[in-house]
Amino acid sequence: MRWRLLAHLALLPLCVWALVQVFSVASSKSATRIAIWMVAAVILHDFVLFPLYSGLDRGARLALRGPAVNYVRVPAGLSLLLLAVFFGTIAGKGASSYQAVSGRSFDGYVTRWLLITVALFGVSGLTYLVRRRSGPRGR
Repeated sequence: MRWRLLAHLALLPLCVWALVQVFSVASSKSATRIAIWMVAAVILHDFVLFPLYSGLDRGARLALRGPAVNYVRVPAGLSLLLLAVFFGTIAGKGASSYQAVSGRSFDGYVTRWLLITVALFGVSGLTYLVRRRSGPRGR
């Protein structure tokens, strides 16, 4: 656990510097806000999200036992990744700006995300059933 803290403390200034360079931040106030945002992200991940998803994974491994857990873990992870990336769009935030610029609307993003999630779990379930029916593999 200590090595993780040391790694974060060592790499955090590098990440802040990279973000300041990428976004061409000229004022120290904006650079300070970026640094605060990075520290908050590290704290949120390491002390809230990491224990949460580690506990969920451990619970899934205990409930499903064996290789079946990966057939739930992979589509769930991909679905959550898509949700995290497109959360603003799925939640409808910025719809008026998006429509003004592109002439299109946000309608259907929730439905498409749900359909992709169903498809991911469906393919994963079918793969599990096919592999389970094909019998044990040679060791």
